[in-house]
Amino acid sequence: MKIDFVFALGMATSIATGLATANAIAQSPTDLEAGGFENTTPSTTPSEPAVRGAQRGTLLDQGVLLIPESTNDRVMAFDPFDGTLIDADFIPSDPTNLSTPIEAVFNADQTAILVSDQLEDGVFAYDLTGAPLGLFAPAGGIDNSILDNVRGIEIDPNNGNLLVSTASGANADAIAEFDTAGNSIGNRVAPAAGGMDSPFDVLIDGSTIFAPSISSDAIHEYDLAGSYLGDFAPVDTFPEQMAPRAGGGYFVANFSGGQEGIIEFDAAGTVVNVLDDPTLGGYRGVFELGNGNLLVTNGGGVHEMDRTGALVETEIAGVSARFISLVQRGQVLPEFVPVPTLDRAGLLVLLVLVAGLGVVVIRRVG
Repeated sequence: MKIDFVFALGMATSIATGLATANAIAQSPTDLEAGGFENTTPSTTPSEPAVRGAQRGTLLDQGVLLIPESTNDRVMAFDPFDGTLIDADFIPSDPTNLSTPIEAVFNADQTAILVSDQLEDGVFAYDLTGAPLGLFAPAGGIDNSILDNVRGIEIDPNNGNLLVSTASGANADAIAEFDTAGNSIGNRVAPAAGGMDSPFDVLIDGSTIFAPSISSDAIHEYDLAGSYLGDFAPVDTFPEQMAPRAGGGYFVANFSGGQEGIIEFDAAGTVVNVLDDPTLGGYRGVFELGNGNLLVTNGGGVHEMDRTGALVETEIAGVSARFISLVQRGQVLPEFVPVPTLDRAGLLVLLVLVAGLGVVVIRRVG
């Protein structure tokens, strides 16, 4: 009887697994992309950073492009001038914390790297050597009433807070906000504000927050307080990462639809061009390189594309690459600029100097 029970349990497990697999297969590529699911085989190559010590510090000072990839659950590093791969294991494979890592950015004081994960429903921290520090946001543990189906993230340069696009659960279709310690402080943009439906990224440029959204098929605009301003542009039909364009305007990596490719907009939201090499497709991330070309990502790797849309070269293949972010130490956020302080004696000296300067000015005017 025990054997029959074990056999039956095994059969039930096999059937459930089979049904789950069949369900995943039945979903369209856009459904899988929206949910962060994919069928990839991780590499068996040992994972550890190639760039270490002082060399790593120099790289962070000079600036480096970080790109998570969800085949091996790691973060890669690339040259911001020509897109050359520098270190495939800048943050080594971390299947304990990561399942579908999407974007990697500096934290507010540039002492750690934050990585959003679509399936793990959180943002995880790593020290500058690439070692995991654990969950950063939400502080205190995963909470699907705050974050669920996490995608692109952004550090607000005005206050250092973390903004996170969240697409599912009780807080679906919002841009959640966390303080510099990872504590939830509510939403910067309220759920479905301005018709936002399934945001895939969040970008702050000047006084505007942009949120490319895949179900509302548009790039929505908000002021810094999160109030809806209007739509920057419609997109057909799956906008993922949005990035600034030199000289004004933006690039948007569009995964699918009639505008599949890298959409180039001017500053007013008018389409300038749609760049799509026939050997690529399924675009996720985009960054304008120092040499004028574009670095783009998709489920097949990281690629350099020229401004006509032609593939220049593939920097790394066989990985499911995600968003592209420039990290560079020394770009201090306003709230972290040291403000000189004075004790009472120092303040008295300052007052005397100011008073003396006033007397000099009065005498010259007289």
